[in-house]
Amino acid sequence: MASQNDCCVKVSLRIRPQMAKEKIEGCHVCTLVTPGEPQVLLGKDKAFTYDFVFDIDSAQKQIYAACVHKLIEGCFDGYNATVFAYGQTGSGKTYTMGTGFDVNVQEEEQGIIPRAVHHLFLGIKERKTQAQQQGTHPPEFKVSAQFLELYNEEILDLFDGARDPDCKSRKSNIKIHEDS
Repeated sequence: MASQNDCCVKVSLRIRPQMAKEKIEGCHVCTLVTPGEPQVLLGKDKAFTYDFVFDIDSAQKQIYAACVHKLIEGCFDGYNATVFAYGQTGSGKTYTMGTGFDVNVQEEEQGIIPRAVHHLFLGIKERKTQAQQQGTHPPEFKVSAQFLELYNEEILDLFDGARDPDCKSRKSNIKIHEDS
């Protein structure tokens, strides 16, 4: 039987810091992380438990190390890995995943995707170098990735080069299949 650490799906929650506008408007933080526990208190009486909880002071590196590092290492053993962000608009998905439009992001601010890509290709390079040093046949790697956005029940393939970026329509040829 698999232990809890070996389960297939893990759920993490990140509480993003308040934006400047929220601070100016006097908004207050309505969540509290239970010290030493992966639990969030919403208000005074609603507790929610996850595999990992990251408060407003959590660094991108910390989130990657806890949630994604082992997944990428597992890829070198032949396992597939999936990471996705879910939440309402403005909840911090783009920042956490590192998919914003700014290409001049400092290393400490890089999100999950750039860190995972770097980790993956560094690992490939290290394994090939190690094989060469040992005089063995270097391993072969095949990397494939998807980058999808699901918004209002529409899927957009963000890697689709045939899609016209200036087109106002967000239609995609990808279909959502539902169980009946």
